[in-house]
Amino acid sequence: MSEQQKRVSTPENGHGGKRPRALASPDGGVKQERRGQAEASQGGEGEGAVVAVQAMDDPQISVRISVARLHCNACLVPLKPPTFKCEAGHVVCSTCRGRHGQGCAGAGAYAACVELDDIVRDAKVPCAYEEYGCTSWVVYHKVVDHHRTCRWGPCFCPDSSCELYASPARLAEHFAAHHAWPVAKIAYGKPCKLAVPGPQGRQVLVGEGDGCVFLVSPCALGAATAVSLVCVRAGGDAVAGAPQFRCKLWVEVEGNKENLALVTSMVASSNLSGGFVAAEQGMFLAVPPELLHDESGEAPALMVRIDRAGAAAAAASARSPSATPPSKLPKRLQ
Repeated sequence: MSEQQKRVSTPENGHGGKRPRALASPDGGVKQERRGQAEASQGGEGEGAVVAVQAMDDPQISVRISVARLHCNACLVPLKPPTFKCEAGHVVCSTCRGRHGQGCAGAGAYAACVELDDIVRDAKVPCAYEEYGCTSWVVYHKVVDHHRTCRWGPCFCPDSSCELYASPARLAEHFAAHHAWPVAKIAYGKPCKLAVPGPQGRQVLVGEGDGCVFLVSPCALGAATAVSLVCVRAGGDAVAGAPQFRCKLWVEVEGNKENLALVTSMVASSNLSGGFVAAEQGMFLAVPPELLHDESGEAPALMVRIDRAGAAAAAASARSPSATPPSKLPKRLQ
């Protein structure tokens, strides 16, 4: 973390018509903005008032604390419970308890730091991508994992003449407003029909439900055209829990049932820092000139189907049993 000190809390915006919250006072007491709620427990509506007071969230405060107090004295990474203190007073994480003795003569015995565990378990900081739109407060020792999957992690505009650095959601708006790239919503598990973009054209797809942004980008490949699809996000680490996707890309001409170009692959993630050239990706669809310029004169169609994969697919299936199954694809693509 770049700052030497960080706030620790999960404050909520007390405006906008939200119910009054308890406020922590410096002397350790708790003020109620409407003390009458507690006093009402003495009267005829006492039972309901007591329930209202008990239902209030725990009061929260913002404080500043030295970062060193939340880091292991041995490995120097953020502490996570359970924590332990050696006889010399060094606080270490569970992993370092067995090897701290190499650098500390007082590491013969350890005591569990139960009170510190409670603090470490609850200490939160604002997401580093707050300025890009993320409003999450993250448990301090989980910050790295959160940043790997945060949907607000900033990405680059792939246009070489543009220097915008923003969240994927804001990039999608920028693509439409400043570059006139078509933006369309796509339902997972269902084919989406697009025009085959020219070598310099791009298409933007936004996933229904989760708002994930996908970029369909073409480039010349000799006489053919290469088309690739990427998920626009700063982090796509499956281990950290980022949603994973697979896709099918195919090009067909309605009046020509004999020829078809198709590719299926997992969807890669990119922050687009180096632009996005389809032919330089690991997987891309090569559309031959025979499909680009069919004898019938019909314009070819680019079909895109994106499916959730892994844990994201299981979660989506549990939420929506009626989701379109693979058998809904055209027969020749099954």
